[in-house]
Amino acid sequence: MRRIRNVIRYLVVIILNIFMMYVFHSYVNLLLLVALVLFPVYSFYGVYRVKQKLTLKIVVPSEHMRREEEFYLRFILHNPTGFPLVNATIKLKAANRFYKEEGIHYLNIPVRARRDTEVVYPVIMDYCGRLAVEAEEIKLLDLLGIYEAVIPVHEEQECLVFPNSTLRNQEAGQLYIKGVSEAMESREKGYDFSEISGIREYIPGDKLQNIHWKLSVKKDELMVKERISVSAQQLNVLVELANDEEMRLEAVLELADSIMKSFVTQNLPFTVYYYSTNLEGLKECYIGNQVEQEQWMEMLLYDQSYTDVGRVEQMFLKENGSAGSYLYIGYASETEEEDGIFGEKGIAAVLRG
Repeated sequence: MRRIRNVIRYLVVIILNIFMMYVFHSYVNLLLLVALVLFPVYSFYGVYRVKQKLTLKIVVPSEHMRREEEFYLRFILHNPTGFPLVNATIKLKAANRFYKEEGIHYLNIPVRARRDTEVVYPVIMDYCGRLAVEAEEIKLLDLLGIYEAVIPVHEEQECLVFPNSTLRNQEAGQLYIKGVSEAMESREKGYDFSEISGIREYIPGDKLQNIHWKLSVKKDELMVKERISVSAQQLNVLVELANDEEMRLEAVLELADSIMKSFVTQNLPFTVYYYSTNLEGLKECYIGNQVEQEQWMEMLLYDQSYTDVGRVEQMFLKENGSAGSYLYIGYASETEEEDGIFGEKGIAAVLRG
């Protein structure tokens, strides 16, 4: 409809020019008439040439972004021809592949002759995940707004959006000590801690297996046993990736990221588990430093959420029935309200087992 209006307007301009040329016998109007007749040829041919040579490049941040923090996507149209165009409409598919959600967006950009045209697009993600931006086609409109051509394109880029969490060192440290202490008691019943003679405060670099967990709980600080050899212990962490209509998985990821960062900051290694829909099974990852923690979050976001609450716990208990105490981060029950770290929307990190 819009193009039909543009055609009618252009014909009206030509007719008015012809009328003025006959009334005033103007040579200028004759030259203008020739230009008006030839200009559509130039305009249409310009679209044809640009269609053959135009390329699109999408640039996304190379590092991971944070939820609710602004970042920028860049769209660069390269036109090596000498023909400018009024408008190029890029059809974009934007998807959060972690949550399996997607939508269609349209971006209008003028095309300059023999130059790159760049548009910087600000983005703020309400949810963390894996943002995929895919260009499906570009519609080109000539200078008169009459002739339109479509270029199929297959340009796609992805960037990761991590949770925006804060450290909870004190809460996480206490929960870690309690969890490991309970795990040791369940695995080594009857072990007598009173027989240990050498005990001192924890120094960064001490081995985890030399920590006196019961005494650390009482003193509210890590204590280390000297010259005593015990079995290495660490905390198992289960992260629930089930989601619902309220998007409560966001609270799970934020709380899990916060607790894991706190563990890493305090040099407390752990093994984290989640149910992978890609593998259709339990995914296990040992984490001892910040790099491993970020790699784990990246690996998780390349997976997908699911709807059935309890998958990770059921699978973990099936494969590790005698694992003892473990930390579950997900949907908490009313009976667990006093023993854990709580996030938003009824999400908590609680010791079970």
